[in-house]
Amino acid sequence: MKTIITFTCQNSCNDIYLLARHIDIFISEITKYFGSVLFVIGNMSDSASTATKTATESVESESTDVPLVADRWTNNINYRQLVVSSCVGILQLWWHPYLFDLRKLLPFIFLYNVFSVVIGYPMFYLELGIGVVTKKGVMSSWDLSPVARGVGCSMLLTCAATALALGAVSAWCLAQLVHSAHSFLPWLHCAAAALPACAARHRSLTAGSETPAHSFFFNFVLKLRRDGLKCGLGNIVWELTIYYIICWVLIYLIAVKRVYSYSKLVLFKDTLAFFVLICSAIGCLNLEGAGNMFHYCDWGVLFEGTQIWREAIEYSLIEMTVGQGTLVMLGSYCPQQQHKLSTTVLLTFLAAKVSCMTSVLILGVTHGALIKDYEANSTHLWSGPSTPMILWADFVARIPGSQFWSAVMFFTLFVLSLSFVALMVQTIMSAFTGHSIHKITWALLIAICILFCFIGVMTLCTQGGLYVVTFLMDWPVTRPRTAIAGIVAASVSYAYGQTVFCEDMFFAVGEYPCVFVRVCWAVAPFILMVAFLSGLVEQAKYAAAGWSLVTFMLAPIAFVAIIYLIFKFRVRVSTKQYLFTL
Repeated sequence: MKTIITFTCQNSCNDIYLLARHIDIFISEITKYFGSVLFVIGNMSDSASTATKTATESVESESTDVPLVADRWTNNINYRQLVVSSCVGILQLWWHPYLFDLRKLLPFIFLYNVFSVVIGYPMFYLELGIGVVTKKGVMSSWDLSPVARGVGCSMLLTCAATALALGAVSAWCLAQLVHSAHSFLPWLHCAAAALPACAARHRSLTAGSETPAHSFFFNFVLKLRRDGLKCGLGNIVWELTIYYIICWVLIYLIAVKRVYSYSKLVLFKDTLAFFVLICSAIGCLNLEGAGNMFHYCDWGVLFEGTQIWREAIEYSLIEMTVGQGTLVMLGSYCPQQQHKLSTTVLLTFLAAKVSCMTSVLILGVTHGALIKDYEANSTHLWSGPSTPMILWADFVARIPGSQFWSAVMFFTLFVLSLSFVALMVQTIMSAFTGHSIHKITWALLIAICILFCFIGVMTLCTQGGLYVVTFLMDWPVTRPRTAIAGIVAASVSYAYGQTVFCEDMFFAVGEYPCVFVRVCWAVAPFILMVAFLSGLVEQAKYAAAGWSLVTFMLAPIAFVAIIYLIFKFRVRVSTKQYLFTL
């Protein structure tokens, strides 16, 4: 009788195990299907949990059972340069939201620095650590917390939106670079055909008039329609379209050999970026009106609402490339030998901080000099992505050898934007797994570049393209990052377990994260979700369309979590009922 009962219990346990196994396989297939609908083909592997400390072969990294390729990651220095370089790019030298308003610029920078320490730095560490621990890509790394498997899809959607917007910035930089080859810089003086009127330097800036650099960029580079999108996107700007297509051809050539081709650009682009920043910082010391950045500063804006606080948090994430999957991909390339991950993270944080703060102060000083030239309270600069381009053009026009420095400046921005977009394309490609897909990776890369190029030509290279880029930067590029980062922190700290994750990191790189980082991981989900939800009460332009797109980008997280919890609950109920009947 005892033998019969034991045999029955064993069969029951096996049935329960097989049922749970089939449920997990079904959930994995559901997430695979949903990812393919979003043009993301993921290998949602249901075997090999990271808790077992076994690393499986993925697209981004070699198996831990096989030595790394000798000519790629032979030491920690090459890998560390790659990670540091990921946060020295176009976003650090170009994307500064409050340059147009000197009242809010310094308070915003102050908030950004605070949140970059307590939010940006720890979340960078966490996403990079996820890739290091799992040795998997953006999609399959979430086996450590199955309820969060939809995070990979949302990250890739954010990455795609960022690549689309920065592709247009690459075309802008190339256009400015080409115009720098003229006999004199065309934005040194006003064009007679400019509409609205262009105000020459040291003259009054009347209502509706624009500075020379402002007028040239809007009228002759963008051919911008000033009525917004009321009458549609307008005609295609063919000169800008040619530049945009050239940019995507170059992006393909960089991305065709995956992340290793990007690593060859690292030393060149970083050296060029810091050389330009150092020379620009020296050049701006002699600009008259530099103190206006401090004169117009108003710290009372910190108490006017939550918008500047929310945008400072978003800015700290975007400057550290958090929430777009790039860090998870780079983490999976971590060398096999012992690696000081904390040192890599700290160096990356310092490099991003130096490049970002240097560029924003140079542009802030340039804006102050503009105010001094026209003796006006406002220079009529627009908020959004056009302001840094105009200020960089105005800055190089103020220093000796303006043509040379203009070519160097916009060439640097061009290289930084190309390399950063190529890295994001490689992040998207990292989601394509499977032996059958490996054979057609080249075709998929071509298809992705053609798709981005077609969408960009139809929208970003039109007379209303600036409004589209502004919309992308204000909504899908920045806003989903707070929600994604909050869910990532919550999944690791509370679903998977922070202690277990720290032990996995010790197993992978031989070090535990410090207490400060672990505390920030535990607190970050609450801060980030409050910041994300605070945007619901703000009256923003294109809010209905923006929130619809943000909801679509975050929908995979909710969809996968609901499916997983439903089936997990049903398995538990079925298991309890089955055991009760025994």
